[in-house]
Amino acid sequence: MKKLLIPALLLATAFLAGCFKDKGNYDYHDINEITISGIRSSYGVLRNVDLLQIEPGLVMTDEGTDPARFQYDWVVMKGTTFLDTLGHDRTLSAVVDLPADSYVLWYRILDKQTRMVWRAKTTLTVGDAFSKGLMLIGEDASGNVEADMLVMVSSDTVLRKNILAQSGLPPLQGPVELMHTSGSELYKRLWLMTRSGSYFLDRSSLKADVNNRFGNLIVTSDNIDKTKLDPIQLAPQLRDSVGNTGSTIYRAVLCSNGLIYAGSPLINGGDYYTNAINRESGDFATTFKAAPFLFYPIQSMSSIVWYDTDNDRFMAYTNWAQSVSAPLTDNSGLFPWDQRAAGRKFVYGENTRNTDGGTSTQTNSFALLKNSSNEYFIYKFFASASPVKRGYYEVKPMAVDFGNADFYAFSSRRSVVFYSIGNKLYAYDYNPGNERFYEMPGFGTDEITMLKFDTQINGPVNSLFVATYNAETGGTLRRYALDLLDPNTVQLIPQSEHVATGLLKVRNMSWRANN
Repeated sequence: MKKLLIPALLLATAFLAGCFKDKGNYDYHDINEITISGIRSSYGVLRNVDLLQIEPGLVMTDEGTDPARFQYDWVVMKGTTFLDTLGHDRTLSAVVDLPADSYVLWYRILDKQTRMVWRAKTTLTVGDAFSKGLMLIGEDASGNVEADMLVMVSSDTVLRKNILAQSGLPPLQGPVELMHTSGSELYKRLWLMTRSGSYFLDRSSLKADVNNRFGNLIVTSDNIDKTKLDPIQLAPQLRDSVGNTGSTIYRAVLCSNGLIYAGSPLINGGDYYTNAINRESGDFATTFKAAPFLFYPIQSMSSIVWYDTDNDRFMAYTNWAQSVSAPLTDNSGLFPWDQRAAGRKFVYGENTRNTDGGTSTQTNSFALLKNSSNEYFIYKFFASASPVKRGYYEVKPMAVDFGNADFYAFSSRRSVVFYSIGNKLYAYDYNPGNERFYEMPGFGTDEITMLKFDTQINGPVNSLFVATYNAETGGTLRRYALDLLDPNTVQLIPQSEHVATGLLKVRNMSWRANN
């Protein structure tokens, strides 16, 4: 809190020839000193939603002063620029209508008799209703797609429920992800991805038209029904809490029918695409279906790796100006890229913040495969333009019901994969020669509906988020820290300050950093 005195006294001195006699005709006023308290260092509000209320404490040296002697102003500044006056009363109660940003709010008291000004300041953070926070997509009580959002404004967290209720879209089923792409205004989008259709939404109102479809962003020579192109994954994702991504140049889109579209919105002047990349050079007419996952380094994406389910092999896409991919042919080393000889098929994929064998930007991806004997295998690799194999692990039989898991989640910080079945959570440490299996306690009878490591909000910490659902109390989201001190055990440490209740049935989460 800062106090500033501004005396409104102008002294003029005249030097005249001859003598001057001071007759002492002055009008003195006692200064009524004011101490301001009770104003926090910062406040956060949602634009046109929250009521900003501040009741400062005032202590005056002359408590009997007439209240009409003072003028009060609550003034918002951005740098040295005046933006708005929120009120003229001793206390403040106002709904703020300012663009989402951080401002300085000044509380100014003018003593109209002495012309002294006393003031205090605080930081005011204004957020749009959906501009920053954790977006949770899932199902409502009727089984339709809906979303809740834990909105972050300054140090406060506000739960906003059913944020898709006014979207204007028909009922949808099969929630996949609600994803904000970040990036330039020319190609920044908010995508609602579901199994029954995907749409991009207005980023502020969350409204959409039924024509907001991916097919309308494509100019292609392929003979396809563009109305059937529904994105289920976009790359790159956000890599930090302020909204940076692994590439400001490239973007790739995987659709539910297995077609992949890639390009450079920066070069194209917008979010536009041409032909699918699911083909090899020399055979443009034949396309191969991709598994439902794109592999790429979260920290720095300049290429993508995808899995061809028609030929059970990994493919690399490296030239963003073309619509062809190349099969990875090096089958020596830790594991083969072509799975046909090994008799393995793709099960699951995940991009992590793990950097084993590389630099801080060379983050690894994990692929889970299985053979006809239901044996499971973990591949760890750096999905660069020339992908690097960094680990191969055979899942031991001690991992109970590993193949029956509803969800998998790979830790970036330890050689541990978590998986869940119903209301049970398990952990399998695949460290060669030190494999261990754990059943994690503490989840009761509530169904686990999501299992996901954070790679966006605070990637280096890599917290585990677990969502559960109870038919009577609704959904719950909990955050856990993985103990890193003892490599001989796996322990999850509950973060009690990060528990959200009364949610929908959460199926996925995604961070949004800006509008």
